[in-house]
Amino acid sequence: MSVVFKLIAATFVLSALPLAAVAQPFPSKPIRLVVPYEPGGAVDLTARALSPKMAEELMQPVIIENRGGAGGQIGAQNVANAAPDGYTFMFTVGATHILELFTKKNLPYNPIKDFTPITAVADSVLALAASGTFPPDTIKELVDYAKRNPGKVTYGTTSMGGITHIAMEQLALLAGVEMTHVPYKGGGPLSTNLMGGQIPLAAMPLVALTPYIRSGKVKVLGLFLSSRYQDMPELPIVAESVSGFQNIDGSGVWALGPAGMPDPVVQRIRSVIVAALNVPENRKKIESRGQIVVGSTPKEFAVQVTRMADLTGKLVKAIGFKPE
Repeated sequence: MSVVFKLIAATFVLSALPLAAVAQPFPSKPIRLVVPYEPGGAVDLTARALSPKMAEELMQPVIIENRGGAGGQIGAQNVANAAPDGYTFMFTVGATHILELFTKKNLPYNPIKDFTPITAVADSVLALAASGTFPPDTIKELVDYAKRNPGKVTYGTTSMGGITHIAMEQLALLAGVEMTHVPYKGGGPLSTNLMGGQIPLAAMPLVALTPYIRSGKVKVLGLFLSSRYQDMPELPIVAESVSGFQNIDGSGVWALGPAGMPDPVVQRIRSVIVAALNVPENRKKIESRGQIVVGSTPKEFAVQVTRMADLTGKLVKAIGFKPE
C-alpha cells in the first residue's frame, strides 16, 4: 500500500469518527465564567477586569454570566452541575462559599466535594475599626474595656454567620469577653453609623473605611490578615494582640470549577488567570479595591480550602452558631 493511499485511507477513517472521538485542543469553544452575584460587586468587577486578557491568552471568548440569588447558591449550583471540561467555572467569595457548609441548611451542593480548586485570585483586607469617639485605641484596650463593661459593647457586620461575624466571635471567645453582634444590610449604612458613633465597632473591608480613617472619624484597631498589610504596615493584625487567633484566609475572590476537572485543564485556566493578574492595569484595579493579588497554584489553593474548612467548622462549633 503506497504512503499516499495510507494517508487517504486515514483521512476517511478520521472523518467517519464522531467529533467527540477526535481530540480537541483546550479550549476549542467559548468559556463561561459564572459570577454568582449581581453585576457591579467586587467579584463581578474582578471578573470583568481579568476576562479580556484571559480571552486573549486562551484565544477564545470568556463570557461572564451573572447568576445572582440565594447568597450565591444559584450560580454555585449551576457550576457544580456543569460538565467538568473547563468550559464552565466561577469566581466567587471564598469565605462565603465555605461558610455555607456550616451555616446553611439543605445546601443543594457540597462546597468542597462538588468543586475543583483552581486558584485564589485575590484576598480582601478586612479590618476591625472603631468610631473616633470610642475610648479604646487598640485591641488590648478594647478587651480591657469590654471586660469592664460586659455585654455593653456592640459591633456591626454586614452578615449573620459571615466571615467578619465568625472572626469577631473568635476574638471575643479567645479574649474572654462578651460583645453584641448587630447585623447590617449593607456596608454603606454600617460605615455611616460607625462614622457617626451610632455603633462603636465594625468589622468590614478596609477600603470602605479609608476616607473616614484619614478624617479621624474612624480608627483601625486591627486587621484580619495573617501578616501585616504592606500598603499600611503601621496597622497591627488581630493575632498580634489576641493569643491563638487564627485568620480565615478566604475573604476575597476564588476561582472554582466543577468537581473532576482534568489537571491539565485546571493548570491552563489558572495560568491565564495569573497572566491577567500580572497585567499592571488589572493589578492596580484590584489593589485599589482593597484587595491583595494572590494567584496561588491549584495545589496550594486546595490546601488553603481544606485548612479553611477545618478552621471554620471548629469556630462555628465553638461559638455555638446554628445553621439557618
